Amino acid sequence: MDTGEEGEEAGILIMLGVTVFGLLFANMPGFAHVWAAADLLPLQTATPGPLDSLAWWTGQTFVAWVFNILLIVLFGSALTLRQHSGAKSGLGWLSLLGLGLAYLVWYGELLTVMAIAGMIALPMRALRPVTRWASLVALVGGTFLIVLGGIGITALLPDTMGLPDLLGLDEARIAAIEAAHQSGFWARLPHNMATALQFHLVEFFFLGGGVLGLLLLGMELVERGFWGGRWPVMPLVISAAMALGIGLPLSGWSAVQALSVSFAPSQAWEGLVGRSFAALLMAYGYAALVVLAVRFRIAEPVQLLFIRAGHLWLSVYVGQIIVLTLIFSGLPGMGLFGRLGPAALFAFGFALAGIQAAAVWLMDRYLRLGPLEWLLDGFENRRFARLRR
Repeated sequence: MDTGEEGEEAGILIMLGVTVFGLLFANMPGFAHVWAAADLLPLQTATPGPLDSLAWWTGQTFVAWVFNILLIVLFGSALTLRQHSGAKSGLGWLSLLGLGLAYLVWYGELLTVMAIAGMIALPMRALRPVTRWASLVALVGGTFLIVLGGIGITALLPDTMGLPDLLGLDEARIAAIEAAHQSGFWARLPHNMATALQFHLVEFFFLGGGVLGLLLLGMELVERGFWGGRWPVMPLVISAAMALGIGLPLSGWSAVQALSVSFAPSQAWEGLVGRSFAALLMAYGYAALVVLAVRFRIAEPVQLLFIRAGHLWLSVYVGQIIVLTLIFSGLPGMGLFGRLGPAALFAFGFALAGIQAAAVWLMDRYLRLGPLEWLLDGFENRRFARLRR
């Protein structure tokens, strides 16, 4: 691997490390509450306190959707580096892992759709650069238009229809779902499987093109030396400032919209459209800031932690899913599903982030690879290397 590719790998690993910590906060509300109540505070409680409102607004503004986008882009970048090094992709085994997670643990995993999109994206690298760029713009833009069209339907609904009626989630329905999750993991397994099937249908038929486009974008960023800091500094600074200067206020405004108790269906499309556009801008802004921090060697001890987490990203990501499932709905009568408000959940997230950092340090100290990285590489190569250092 030449110096340029080493720089790309370091940048990707650091950004992957940042992303798996961001995903902890981004995904935790989906484990802790009914999915719509996680994104619409009035469905959790009609009278949230100031701390709950602030914590929920902070999470929705700074992390929701953004780190899921970054994970997909970085996965495409990592696939490109693996192909450059001659390593096998392991996409078939990764898709099986994702299917097992989705149908047996948590429906919101991204591994399955990323693995299948990767199987399509890798052969597309043989296309001419202009064709690849035209394809990724069309895929991402087309998916955005599909989402926009689906959201726009809500603008046609009367304001007399409340959000609980629109989503089919009145107080009785939410209470029933919470009781099912609190009864334990195995008791809700059939419901989880049905929900996972619904999510996969949505991901493949409506969002799959966007995932493929983002993977292609990640591949193109490697080819152009983005993660290795080879882009000029001033364009990076200016573009990051513009992306965050537009994305953060737009995301914050969208979160304020969703805080309103009188949030009407005919107004819902405004906030959701703003959130979709803001998430794309913020994903680029965060990535550019990390690239600049790496280039100027800012907070190098923290960067080292993120590099370690990046090496273990798959094990950390799957570990998050399993641990959060156990905490919120694993044991009958002891799960925290539906029982933590946004402020308590926010504080709990910081405690879990500290535990995750300690786990990353221990795994990196004693293991050559993450357990799942080692397992998938062994299956793919039909030979298991030594795991311990």
